[in-house]
Amino acid sequence: MKYLLAVDGSDQSLDATRAFEALSPAESLKVLHVVSVPGIPYPAMGANVAKDLATTVELAMKEEGERALDQAVSLLPLHPGSVSKQLEMGSPAESILKVAQEEKVDLVVMGARGLGRIQEQIFGSVSHRVMTHVPCSTLLVKQPIRSIKNLLVPIDSQEDADAVLSFFKKKPFREPCTITVLHVIPMVQPVWPVGAMIPPAFRKEMFSYAEKFTQVLCLELERLGHQAKGVAIEGAPSFTIVEEVKKIKPDLLVMRPQSHSAVGRFFLGSVSHSIVHNTDCSLLLVRE
Repeated sequence: MKYLLAVDGSDQSLDATRAFEALSPAESLKVLHVVSVPGIPYPAMGANVAKDLATTVELAMKEEGERALDQAVSLLPLHPGSVSKQLEMGSPAESILKVAQEEKVDLVVMGARGLGRIQEQIFGSVSHRVMTHVPCSTLLVKQPIRSIKNLLVPIDSQEDADAVLSFFKKKPFREPCTITVLHVIPMVQPVWPVGAMIPPAFRKEMFSYAEKFTQVLCLELERLGHQAKGVAIEGAPSFTIVEEVKKIKPDLLVMRPQSHSAVGRFFLGSVSHSIVHNTDCSLLLVRE
């Protein structure tokens, strides 16, 4: 696997670095720090003084960035694979996206700063922009990860199942995992009781299909050496997934960020976004 680890010296990025204790050794691992130099809002001091100050600030931030890179490399586990460091200048999100594309990485690993909805709307979020636009899979580390053994994998469509299986075939984890494959039958509680009007026989058929759907992926995951079980639950997708995270307490939540199914289009941009903001569980978003 080819990894890109984005670090900024924060506690969250240190947690992301330590997560490599649970990931398989790298074919290549690029450790990236981006220096984003702020503008100098003091035009009255004169152009030369402002330029000197900007140069001093940039130099100090580059030195701090080099220290962040060295610290991250020192925290990697023994025998992490081929490791290199890179210092970039510019927008953190855009730089991460650019390097991920240039290096053709399989997985971007980064800490999630935990911005709330209001803060994100005002300031934006590097992790949110990366997970939305990066062409590869993304691991958002929201709390320390010492091992990855217990996983929750929600799937909505066959495309989701295919993406998850394709990622697991790359053997991203050091140890076999115990995996719960979850399919949520999207039955909410509308004003008009549509759910109550569904005949019992049809409802039973829906659950039977959902159980078979999850079981197919479970069998494939078991062939890869993992233990897996399928679960079908009726409810609103984002709420139900969050509740299952609270119940199961997985080390990692693994899901595809978007779906092309009819249900997926309805919830596009809401399910994964809601889960990011409403659970403390680290999140692995897989793409084909």
